[in-house]
Parts: sequence; structure tokens; C-alpha cells
Amino acid sequence: MNFSTHPLPKSEIEIGVTIPFEEFEPQVRKAAVLISEEAEIEGFRKGKAPYNIIKNKLGEQAIYERAAELAIRKTYPEIIVQLSAETTPIGNPEIAITKLAPGNELQYKVKLAILPEVKLTDYKKIAKEAGRSRKEPEITDEEITQTIDWIRESRVTLVTVGRPAQKGDRVEIDFELRHDEVKIEGGSSKNHPLILGKGNFIPGFEEELEGMRREEEKNFVIKVPGEWHEKSLAGKTLNVKAAMKLIQERQVPEFNDEFAGRLGNFPSAEALKTSVRAGLLQEKQGKERQRVREEIIEKIARGSTVEIPEILIEREIDKIHSDMKVSIEKMGMKWEDYLTHIKKSEEELRENWRSDAEIRVKQALSLHEIAKIEKIKPSEEEIATRASQFLTQYKGAPDAHKAIDPEELREYTGGILRNEKVFEFLEGV
Repeated sequence: MNFSTHPLPKSEIEIGVTIPFEEFEPQVRKAAVLISEEAEIEGFRKGKAPYNIIKNKLGEQAIYERAAELAIRKTYPEIIVQLSAETTPIGNPEIAITKLAPGNELQYKVKLAILPEVKLTDYKKIAKEAGRSRKEPEITDEEITQTIDWIRESRVTLVTVGRPAQKGDRVEIDFELRHDEVKIEGGSSKNHPLILGKGNFIPGFEEELEGMRREEEKNFVIKVPGEWHEKSLAGKTLNVKAAMKLIQERQVPEFNDEFAGRLGNFPSAEALKTSVRAGLLQEKQGKERQRVREEIIEKIARGSTVEIPEILIEREIDKIHSDMKVSIEKMGMKWEDYLTHIKKSEEELRENWRSDAEIRVKQALSLHEIAKIEKIKPSEEEIATRASQFLTQYKGAPDAHKAIDPEELREYTGGILRNEKVFEFLEGV
């Protein structure tokens, strides 16, 4: 067997393969045996018919086509092993037989996408400049107070009361909205909960509920602002029929030493404040680190040159598609309904995502190239540990656990760890 390669655009190569007949002939004989084992040939047990009988019964072309399959299946992996020192194949190859005739050599060609060459910009210089832009986050007293208030609100006690509703109460109401005597689609609800004064409803609506007693009914009119997010209601005057079903006073715990102790065994309110400050600082530091990392890889990718194979772009578009579909369905909307709502087809969305997909792939390839140059690689132990941590998320879902391919998981976690190590390297230059 001999082969030759020549490059194609967009990081693809074509491999021309020739197998001399003396090497190809054993595959022809093997193909004849396999065909005879599968076919019913009168007068012979399966697998025992002579070559000429098989040729006359089924045709010599069928034998040679089967032989070509066997020869390609044997020689293609051998070619890839020989090429692996220089190229990394990605995706499935396109294989076409170019010469196949009795008594002749077999010729076929392979079109194959390969991991592209990346000509990197000065990534160390970019990393140093981005590192100098890093800001040390500050935590204000107001942020600490807001966080503590949120914690207090999350531990509120609800007490049902008989007095009129007032600002700050949690209430449940039945209501119906009409415009020009026509009921608004989706404009009614039973036992609808809301907190008076939060401003989560149409302006003026919550204020009208203040002073109402349980089981009291009320009719009133509100004007929807012109810039209201629900365009079908924006600017309209609505007639509202409301009935108060429940009034609950929200008792928010005071921030003191007792509250801090109940919350997490803190010795004092001041100790809780210190813990909140540390948590906010850690969160801000993480966001700042992520900002700098995004700046670094965005500039490296923009300044580097690479021909991206179409298959990598399509894979990334598939990933964007899958992530968005999961996100939409988590919000309780069917994917088909979402497409109808935004008035776009999947094909249009995929085309819209193409530029983002190209950027993501270029960034990933740049990280991969830096890892190769700087010899950055996670250990097998690190990969195994991270993979185990990932699998613990599915401890209660054995079916999901079984569906995960171990080799794919290893490759995925290895890539994540490698990229983390690359960023750590860039932050340290």
C-alpha cells in the first residue's frame, strides 16, 4: 500500500491510496468466503462454495465491492496512525473508491478534516497587559446591608391577620382584567400571590389593594404605561375586578446576635457581617478573574490566525442549539412554541449563531495550541478526580449515569482541566 496527501482549504486534506493487486487479492478471497457464508448457494454448505461458483451466482463486482470495504477498513486506520505524528483527524472521513476492477489494484481517496494549525499572536504579552488591568474589588457597607436584608427576607414569618391590607403584606387575590369590556387573554388569576409595595404588577394596581379586607371585592381602573414590557397591554386603560382572599403580615427577623446564632452558629451579628463581607469579596474576585480571562483569550484569538474546519463550527452550533433548547424548556416553554414566538426557523437561528460559534472555536483552538507549546497537561489522577466529581451529580439518577460514555467524560474533563491550567499559566507570566 502507498498513499499521498495534499492540503485542501479550511484545514482539510485529501489522501490518495493505492493498494497493489497482490495486496488486495487476499481481501478478494476473504470477501468471497464471507459472501458465501451469507448467501444460499444450492449444492454447497455455507462458506464452502468455490470462488467461480460465487462469481457466477452473484457476480464478480459484488465480490470486489465487498473486498474494497474490507481493504479500506484495514488500511485506513494504518494510514491515520502514520499521519498522527503530524495531523489530528476530526470527524468522519469521506471515502470514495476511484478504481475497482477484477485483477487490478484498488484505488480510493479520503477527504478528511484535521485539527488546524494555529499561528498564535504574542499571548504572553497580552496576558501581562490584561493582568495589569485587574482591579481589586471593594465591598461597601451598603452591599453588606443589602445582602443581610436579603437573608432576613428569606427567613420571614407569615402571620394571617384580620386587619385591612397594607404595604409590605403578602396577599392572595382573585382578579380579572378587561379592556373595552373584553376579557384580556391570560388576564385573570385565582389566589394570585403578591407582596404589596414590591412593584411587581402594573403601576397603580398594588396601591388599589391597600385598605381592602379579606373577602372584600373592588372594581377600579388602571392605565398601563406605554413602555410596558407586555406590548399587547402597553398604553391601554384596563378595568380591574379584584377580590381579597388572604392577608398575611410579613414579620422580618431583626438583625442581632440571636439571629446570627440561629443562622449559622455565628457568635455575634458582627461575625455574620464579617462572613458576608468575605463571601461578597470572593464572589467579586471570581467575577474579576473571569473578566480578565475572557479579555485575554478574546485578544489572543483575535490576533491569531487559523483556518477553522467546517465540522468544528457545526459542532459548536449544535452545542449552542442544545444549550438554548434546554434553557427554553426549563422555563416551561416548548421549543417549537419558542420558534413561533420569535418568528424564526432553526436554520435561521443556526446561521445567526455562526459568528459566535466561529469565535468560540477559535478561542478553544488557541487555548489548545498554547497548551501544546507550553507542554501543559493535566495528570491522569487529576482527570479521574474531576470525572468522579462530575459523576456524583448523577448519584440519584442511575439511568443518566449509565448514559455517560466514560471515554467522552474523560476527554471532556481533561479539556476543562487543561484550559484551567492554561489560564493559570497566563495569569502567572
